[in-house]
Amino acid sequence: MRTPLIGVLAGIVTTVTIVVIGFAPAPVYANSQAESVDESEPTESDRQAGQQSMETAKHSVPTSPPPPIGVRFGESLEGTRFRVAYSYERIAHQGLRDSDRNVSASDVLAQVGPPDYERTPRSLTTDVHTLELAYAPHPRVTLILELPFLRKRLDTTAETGVESHATTHGIGDVGFALIVPFIRKKHEQSQIHLGLDVPTGSVKRRSHGTQRAFDSQLGNGTVDLEWGLTYRGQFRRWSWGGQLQGHHPVGMNDLDYREGSRFEASAWGGIGLYRSLRASLRMDLQKQNNIRIHGTDNIDLLDDPSDNAKARGGLRLSISPGLTMEVPHTKHQRLAIEFGLPFYQKLDGPQLKRDWSVKAGWQWGF
Repeated sequence: MRTPLIGVLAGIVTTVTIVVIGFAPAPVYANSQAESVDESEPTESDRQAGQQSMETAKHSVPTSPPPPIGVRFGESLEGTRFRVAYSYERIAHQGLRDSDRNVSASDVLAQVGPPDYERTPRSLTTDVHTLELAYAPHPRVTLILELPFLRKRLDTTAETGVESHATTHGIGDVGFALIVPFIRKKHEQSQIHLGLDVPTGSVKRRSHGTQRAFDSQLGNGTVDLEWGLTYRGQFRRWSWGGQLQGHHPVGMNDLDYREGSRFEASAWGGIGLYRSLRASLRMDLQKQNNIRIHGTDNIDLLDDPSDNAKARGGLRLSISPGLTMEVPHTKHQRLAIEFGLPFYQKLDGPQLKRDWSVKAGWQWGF
């Protein structure tokens, strides 16, 4: 069932691309000038110069300051045809939370079931290295490929007091996206994106013959459909923006479960500090739904909160300061960093709460 589904989704993306390219009005480029009043016959050198000028203008558009690095698929290619980027992200979870209150590991292990847990997680550290490749076959279309490599460490405590940890690493779910800008003004830009995550990350990692917890897996085993709407604006040194985004797993994986849908809304503001250096502050709201499960093969739901499909959802609010810098003496190269600090979490627990996150990256457009 998975192969036909991927084919249908790929067909939808291809159709949207063709429609956008074929019927979108011709963009007004920043390098467009008034028609020349010289009606003399152009020379060969004039023709070559004009051709080069048109090629340069093809991808020259009004630009706004980029969104913070934590915004996914938030920027189409502007002024370049290709982009290569690398980012590193660390997400730290520490301690347990049930609804809007913190709970201790001893409280979870002492509770009378069901469920009657025999162990509980203490912390989870996730490192994500991501390589991104972007290509603009048309000024109104940007195609993106994301290749993530993950490393996870999950620390647990048993009811006997014994502490242990499990480490998992490998390729995560590969992401594809189509970005289509539909407003490109001098001080405002907006765009939509359609994304597709394919199940290249493993969901069957085991330890001592036992299926590892959801948190220790590298993917979710399903095709995921993503949509998003992004807006950016600028006035002098100030910039602002926002994004609405939805992430929806489609179908069940080989272990008969499906991750819950995720909805996210973020808004940010920025200011130019010194030449090419900008500071930003972003507010982020994320709503995660619980896992839907159609069977318990290879999954013990009563052993550990990390295995409980009904203890995966929740609401999180975060604030994220960041910096972005255009690399001096280079063309179209940029460095960025952003710190994520949750200040409110209401979780379907008990489950690990997020402690902090950081994401840093480099990109080069050409």
